[in-house]
Amino acid sequence: MDFVLWACRVVHIVSVVAWVGGLIFLNAVQRPIVEYDKATRAALHLKIQKQFLPFIWSSLWPLLVTGVLLMLLSPRFVWFDYATWWARLLAVKQICFMLLLFFSWQLGKVLKHMEQASESGADEFEGWWLAYSKLVKRSLVAAIGAILCSAGMMVVS
Repeated sequence: MDFVLWACRVVHIVSVVAWVGGLIFLNAVQRPIVEYDKATRAALHLKIQKQFLPFIWSSLWPLLVTGVLLMLLSPRFVWFDYATWWARLLAVKQICFMLLLFFSWQLGKVLKHMEQASESGADEFEGWWLAYSKLVKRSLVAAIGAILCSAGMMVVS
């Protein structure tokens, strides 16, 4: 049983690092480069995103499965009992995860609109780019919230 817990924790942490690290890359590295080079903004951004969004979704499933396993295998977990700080932090962490899931889904939809605007030469691309940037920032806030909840769960154990 200890090996299963260890393996779940490792896969969970690696998935979080991949997902959040990618979001940080998008916000701190890609955004300034794309904003600087306006001539190739659409082409560069869309190429990166076509590779990145499937990567996000591929790190989502192990994160979900290992999170559920870690929750169910924990002796502190009791269904719908929020009397302890650990349980409250777990609930907030789950809400943050659902927000991340929703924001990632929205990123995919915004990317499709950006592709359409880029292909048609419409001026809508700038608006979709702004919406995309806001979604990435919101995702980072939700991810940081989930990480802080995880740290809090370790402290109050």
